[in-house]
Amino acid sequence: MSFSDRLLALLGVVPPFLLLWWVERLERRVLEPAPAWRYRVLAAGGFVSVPILIIGRGLSSVLLTLAEPLRSLYEAFIVASLLEESGKALCIFLLTRGALAPRTRYGALLYALHASMGFAVVENVVALLSTPDLESLTQRFVLRAYLAVPMHLATGGVLGYMIAKRRFDSGALGWPAGLALAIFVHGAFDALLYAVDRLPEEATTAQTVCATVAFVLPGLGVATLAFFARRLRALDAADERMDTRGRRGSTRADAPVSTRRRRTG
Repeated sequence: MSFSDRLLALLGVVPPFLLLWWVERLERRVLEPAPAWRYRVLAAGGFVSVPILIIGRGLSSVLLTLAEPLRSLYEAFIVASLLEESGKALCIFLLTRGALAPRTRYGALLYALHASMGFAVVENVVALLSTPDLESLTQRFVLRAYLAVPMHLATGGVLGYMIAKRRFDSGALGWPAGLALAIFVHGAFDALLYAVDRLPEEATTAQTVCATVAFVLPGLGVATLAFFARRLRALDAADERMDTRGRRGSTRADAPVSTRRRRTG
């Protein structure tokens, strides 16, 4: 590809930011985390993704000697899923502590989603830069915009939801469960894509099933994320109503008792 064509790879930043815009529009009263801190988490996710991608490529080259399906399973669950989801979790853990910790459930979810989209931005651009021609770049852009980016968002949503429930509702599940579930979902999705590409040609039925499930999963993941978001927003709104009633009750209790002149007759 020419240099001008390769510049089109920068369009890979568009789908992640469109999904973030959609997520932030779900809650128009978002006051925290502040946009500056949300996008610092996104930038951190992007920076961390660079060494993770390098390590992943090195591990993939080592795994070339493994037989199928072991090679595909290792690449899906260890090389891609475990490394990437752990990197996202590390960014959230290190950058959202102390005074920067989320003060609402939805804030915790937003932190996790921004870390995920940081990974998606870098991964998208790198994937588009490696295409040999403009037609391949266009095809890969469309496929990643529908498949890979929404799955990154969904796995970030799983982690963020578990973190929020643990932090604000004393849920039994938290960081470990959220990370484990995100790794499983991410790995299963990648394994399906590898199966479509690497199954023998005669296994057309299995390829069709894997392709169909992989095609449905992103939409299902985004729908699940929307459910998580509505649930967390509802819980935050309930807390706000309770706080408002508590403040009103406290104000009334502290107010001086007014004396009224009795009417005599």
